[in-house]
Amino acid sequence: MSLESAIHNLVSALGGYDFTSEDKPYVLGDDGLACLKDLKRWLQYYDEKYNSWDVKRILADTNFVEGDLCPILVMWDPSDMEDKIKWRLSLACVELLVSLTWPLEINQFNMNTESFEHLPHLRLAQSSYKKSLLNYPKGNILFTSIAVSFSSMAISRSERSERDEGIIRLVLYLIRNIAMIDEESTRNETIIAFGNSKILDLIISVAGGMGDEFISQDVIILEIIFYLFRGLSPEKLFLSEKNQSYTPFDDLSNLLKLEVDKKKKILKTTATRHNRFGTLVSVVTADNKRFTVASQGAILKSSENGLAKIDAAKRWKMRKSKISTLDDIDKPVYISHEAIVIISAFINEFLGSSFNPLFSVILQGLEREEMRISQENRIHFLYCIGYFIHALRIRISVKNSDAFSNGEDYGLVASMLEQRALIMVYKLMRESFDLKIWKELHVGMECFKQILLIINSMTASSKEYQEIADNMQNNIYYEEHNLDLIVSTLKFYKTQSFGFLNTCTELVHILLKMLEKYANTKAHMYVRVHRRQNKKTETDLSNENDIFEFDNNSQIKSKSVLKEKSFEFFKFEKKFVNDHCIDTFRTFLEYYKELTPEQIKRVITFFYRIFVKQKAEVYMFRLDICELFYRMINDDINFSKKNPSRVEVEKFIKFYMRRFVSVVSQSPALYVELLFHKMHDTVYYLQYGHDEPQMLKPLRLSAEFEVKPGMNFEQQISVVVGALLDENKNEELDWLKTKLSDAINERKAREEEKELRNLLEDSPQNNILSPFIIVFETEQHKKRCFKNGKFRLLLSLCGFIEENRVNDIVPTLVIPPEISSTILSYNLGLVKKYTDNPPIFDDGKTAINFLRRKYKPISRHNVFSDDDTFDTDDLNDSKSLSNGSKKRHKRLLNDEELKIHKEKRRKIEQERINSIKSSKYIINSDNDEQEDLVFFAAEEILRRKMELVAFNFDKKIKSKEIDKNLDLNQEINDIHTDDSEKYLSSQSSKSVETNKSIESDIIDNGKLFIDKYSFSDLNNNISDISQKNYKKNSFTSCRDSQVKKIRIKPRFIFSESDSE
Repeated sequence: MSLESAIHNLVSALGGYDFTSEDKPYVLGDDGLACLKDLKRWLQYYDEKYNSWDVKRILADTNFVEGDLCPILVMWDPSDMEDKIKWRLSLACVELLVSLTWPLEINQFNMNTESFEHLPHLRLAQSSYKKSLLNYPKGNILFTSIAVSFSSMAISRSERSERDEGIIRLVLYLIRNIAMIDEESTRNETIIAFGNSKILDLIISVAGGMGDEFISQDVIILEIIFYLFRGLSPEKLFLSEKNQSYTPFDDLSNLLKLEVDKKKKILKTTATRHNRFGTLVSVVTADNKRFTVASQGAILKSSENGLAKIDAAKRWKMRKSKISTLDDIDKPVYISHEAIVIISAFINEFLGSSFNPLFSVILQGLEREEMRISQENRIHFLYCIGYFIHALRIRISVKNSDAFSNGEDYGLVASMLEQRALIMVYKLMRESFDLKIWKELHVGMECFKQILLIINSMTASSKEYQEIADNMQNNIYYEEHNLDLIVSTLKFYKTQSFGFLNTCTELVHILLKMLEKYANTKAHMYVRVHRRQNKKTETDLSNENDIFEFDNNSQIKSKSVLKEKSFEFFKFEKKFVNDHCIDTFRTFLEYYKELTPEQIKRVITFFYRIFVKQKAEVYMFRLDICELFYRMINDDINFSKKNPSRVEVEKFIKFYMRRFVSVVSQSPALYVELLFHKMHDTVYYLQYGHDEPQMLKPLRLSAEFEVKPGMNFEQQISVVVGALLDENKNEELDWLKTKLSDAINERKAREEEKELRNLLEDSPQNNILSPFIIVFETEQHKKRCFKNGKFRLLLSLCGFIEENRVNDIVPTLVIPPEISSTILSYNLGLVKKYTDNPPIFDDGKTAINFLRRKYKPISRHNVFSDDDTFDTDDLNDSKSLSNGSKKRHKRLLNDEELKIHKEKRRKIEQERINSIKSSKYIINSDNDEQEDLVFFAAEEILRRKMELVAFNFDKKIKSKEIDKNLDLNQEINDIHTDDSEKYLSSQSSKSVETNKSIESDIIDNGKLFIDKYSFSDLNNNISDISQKNYKKNSFTSCRDSQVKKIRIKPRFIFSESDSE
């Protein structure tokens, strides 16, 4: 028998309509419940096992849902819960409906020809299923379906079985599936049907009890809410009835008027059949080119009107850049007034009782990274948070001015305004940006935007909420890398959807506005930055241990170092001064025909920040921006003078052109640069006509070294010279010997001159000698002196000192007059000695082992300094130290790494989906009450047998005389030597008394371990002793020490104590 024949036979045996009766009722077959179970098995063990949709396709062709399942569900009255037969029939129907309405997805497992052939037919079938369930004429199918779970929901969660949890999940899955099918086109009917069927009340009840009475249903409720609200504008939901009645007509009239204006403009330049009867004009240009124009306007108006006529008839046919629409999740959906009333009442009730419990549980699951929360659920989570916060903000705005007096509204979303919730939003945004999951990043930006807006509204409320808002803003702006994420999102925009572009630009606009306002109210504002330390190599670390004397607890691997610095809004705003950010806003302004006045003002505000506040005019001088402004000003239809934003646009364009003319006159090279993006090195030259003067910064000196104590002067010179020779610093040593020789010659001449003057003059003078100043021939020599710590140490030992004068960028290297030529000659001799004959040290040590870093005390006021006070350039020249500190930038993932990440996510997602699909069916749903009675009767007989065995064992034990001071091990051996390997040892208490022996025994009866007997002969503290020395699996300790006998439980196992 073929598969199709088997399915048709089951459907036929299930039942059918009785056409002999007048009302043609549906008559169930003799074994209808068994037929429903067989159909469920076919779906479960054929379609899902082989990743096929064959059974679903056959059932769709037989009109199974509307012809059989709906009539069977109508047969049961939900108020009659005593009718178990019809209840079980309804439950079986719900199980089949969940499978038939489950979302259809093409993946790598079912990607075959048959699946692609079945897909359009099954989608049409699911649309008909939804229509039948929502609008069945003979009864309310949806209410009957959810009534199946009422008895399970009435049971408390602690007493609820796995079967009851499965029934609840089954009903919620059915609601989710119905909401997902054709969610955009049937949203209005779905909301009305859910309202009439009490499904919205069920959602509020389950969400409100989340965490107490419900746990695992949070994700399903989140999906239902997402598919009910996606695309609905909160502004339109909370408008008054008067505005609701007139707004659609106003929009329609505006659209019709715009259409008429466009037709008139097209007719002016479009050729008609009357052109052949009009004027034909031949126009000759200055370069002797001839054009033919068929229009009387070429004669009646100016001479250039003929060419303008030709240009007006041209059409721009260049292919536009491809804009993705996959991540645009907020497509507008329109519903009727009846549905608006229902859904707005649902929002108010949900915010009042269910928002905080539901999203707190989901947030906890995200923090734990639970498998039940998928990638799509993260999108649902962010979207719903932003939506309900937006709805609350709109609801507050339409209230009276005394709406803030009660102080209750903002507490409705308090769970998502906590710091842990904000951290999770940042985390999801960061991960989606790194992995280029633009859909998740889109909803993350929308959620973050709504959080900022509601914080802004809190600043205008009561004083208590103002303090809370100030604290929240401080937490948001404190992490600099979170602010940089917003900059990167705007900077790396490419071809995402228009909704993504709109949200991104609006978030930047709101963030800059609020951050500027907040920074202006604070005298000092600090942010925390993350800096990464470099990883040390093993060879470098071994040398560093000798130099710096690191202990074993020092961290070797690279780590992120947190540092606070002062925040300046001007510097943060400067991060947006680049061609990429300007390109994003220019792309957004390209849609000026569809933009609202507020959106156009948003772009002009950003351009004003770049052009005026940051004075980065050259970045804005681009040909594409000029062309866009020219197109907007000349578009009298789509950007007419009635547009409220046109005045500001015209003002900005006039100021823009005046500055352009002024700058281009100073720097004619800007004419060429209009075609290209500006390079950072040429911006200053293009704006001012000359190169930017270089601001010389003070030279950052290297770290200071010193020789370890216990060495004389000559040994110190030998160590430092040896260390420099080990690093091949021969050029530095030769330069030092040359300078010392020059200094000795000059110093000798000065000393001889001083002696002669003293002989000729009566009063000797002691201030004849002057310091010897070192003159650097090249910058390389200067760097060698101040950027190598060991060479600085050698210079200091030889008599050189560093003098820091006012406004000196580089310290002055001098030999003071106190040092005579004799000392300098001695120092030069030592340097030459150990240069020609490098020193050799004992025990295989090298010169670097006798050097160490010379640390300076760090003052407290330098902790938060923006500049580093320590330079590690000398480490580059040393073999013993690390290779230096290189600046690390966060690297974006390439395509191959993205594929690896996505593949891992896909495997995890597939495991989660498989676990969800297994929950579509209820465990042991085929067992009836008769089988349960037989099972419990057998368990009762087994329990009584165990009690009898325990009683006989207790009697045997009591007949023996047991010494209380007898050791536990000896007692077990005396009672039952065969079971000595399974005994449990216990330790004596810490009291002064001798060890109290505890009667214990374990009997092996066919792998059945039985609990102990009476505790009547034990001391009063036996309960405390037993708790200290036993760990029992699934054991409830006795609370009353006077209990005469502990109930014996079968299949009870002891485990050894920790001491064993």
